[in-house]
Amino acid sequence: MTIEHASDTDGTPLTYLGAFVVVTLAVSGTVAAVTITDTVSNATTVPIMVTPAVTALILRRLQGRSIRTTIIESLRGTTRLSVAFAIGYPVVFIAAAAVIALGTGLGTFQPGVQNVVEQGPIYLFPLFVLVAGAITYGEELGWRGYLLPELTERVGAVAATALVGLVWALYHLPALYFGAQATGLGDPVTVAAIQMGAVFTAAAFPAAYSYFLSEGSVIPPVLFHLTWNILNPWVLGNVYTNVEGFVAGQVILVSGEGVIGLLLGLVTLAGFVALIRRQFDINGNGRSERKTSRGT
Repeated sequence: MTIEHASDTDGTPLTYLGAFVVVTLAVSGTVAAVTITDTVSNATTVPIMVTPAVTALILRRLQGRSIRTTIIESLRGTTRLSVAFAIGYPVVFIAAAAVIALGTGLGTFQPGVQNVVEQGPIYLFPLFVLVAGAITYGEELGWRGYLLPELTERVGAVAATALVGLVWALYHLPALYFGAQATGLGDPVTVAAIQMGAVFTAAAFPAAYSYFLSEGSVIPPVLFHLTWNILNPWVLGNVYTNVEGFVAGQVILVSGEGVIGLLLGLVTLAGFVALIRRQFDINGNGRSERKTSRGT
């Protein structure tokens, strides 16, 4: 008996998408369990973050598409609006979270540069951004450059965004669970649940929207993710290491990946559902179909 794989217009079998999800989640859980002892370090985050890109590139290569072509295609189609949103929205969101934390008394302003100094000397900041950007690309090529457009072809932009957001949240779970155990941030199950909720509501939908604002480029999601990863720990604290930012307080409460971030994300969620649906309609049923027709 012959078994036919369901596939999209680019011929990607559903088994490939399943393999992508299984591999990324398995690596995330294994690396976190093995490497986290007293904190979450680069030994944990770097391997986990590059896994989605490595997995996507391997799967594309198995389909006959060269690695070079996959990378080049992922960088095409950036628009000014997508870049402006990708950088501007995290700034506004984190600023709003800081105002709420300070206004409610959950946080207090803490002058100092502890989180900034942790990244190294200030003159090395451009190098830090470059390296962090490359690592972030390693994550976004998989999520928004591979899984999101593939699922969008099948189920539409909103459902695809939700599915990617769910898997992306699960992908963060091990590092948060073991990190909370190591740093004393709080009950590991509660911490992981809060951060996963914030990832889904506050990050997954805006990141996807930045992708749909482009013409199929992962650069906007990379910029969104990079801006978030730099500003959120500095301003609101790092939920992975339990280190306060400029707004001091219980990190799991005040962080953009904590309770305030989760609540703000819930407030904005319906708006992003409408925006993504509208942008998807404007795009004429997505960018990925046009991109995959350029050849391999």
